[in-house]
Amino acid sequence: MPADYKIIRSSRKSISLCVEKDGSIVVRAPYRAPESVIDEFVRSKRDWLEKHLSIVQERNISRDSTVNANVDELPLFGEMAKVVHKAPYGYIDGILYLPDMPLSELVPTVSGLYRRIAKKELVRRTVELSRRFGFSITDVKINSARTHWGSCSGKKSINLSWKLIAAGRDTIDYVIIHELCHTVYMDHSAEFWRLVGKYCPDYEVQRQKLKDVQALLDRYGLDEQKGTT
Repeated sequence: MPADYKIIRSSRKSISLCVEKDGSIVVRAPYRAPESVIDEFVRSKRDWLEKHLSIVQERNISRDSTVNANVDELPLFGEMAKVVHKAPYGYIDGILYLPDMPLSELVPTVSGLYRRIAKKELVRRTVELSRRFGFSITDVKINSARTHWGSCSGKKSINLSWKLIAAGRDTIDYVIIHELCHTVYMDHSAEFWRLVGKYCPDYEVQRQKLKDVQALLDRYGLDEQKGTT
């Protein structure tokens, strides 16, 4: 078991452990927790650490083999969109036209293309759903938020991550409805979830699907941010 780990101290009351995507180990602990106690905690989690370090290693090997190759498909709208390596480049009739080079060199190009698609499709769908269900919004923006699939400001402006277009249409609708419901409830109270359920009865299923979307984005090197909603 690796002996090195990073300690992040805060006002928390308990000690927690996680393995980052690069294989590094992070321990979060209270300010006053002795290092001997932290070290013993890490040792007690040896089996858990070995299991998750192995998972991360296998995932990174798979990711590296994908991003260092010329791919013929990429995740888009819940399916694998065909990639054709020829000009003119762009997204035409459901096909991604991209330069003929390894994916690792194309990530900025793909991200930019996904942002353009998101600006068109996600904005249109948000306006459509807000009108259908009677929500009042002031704006819809596409961003590169690192921690959320979407957000809603106090001024009822909806923000959506461009990476959401890797999800299926129903999952996209869930995220949009989630944020639209925040124009009524700015919390995650029982009332909020009842409202979400009114317009998206299978929202729990869609929330789980977002994890699969994140895994796909990670595999193809498009994981600039980790989304939660």
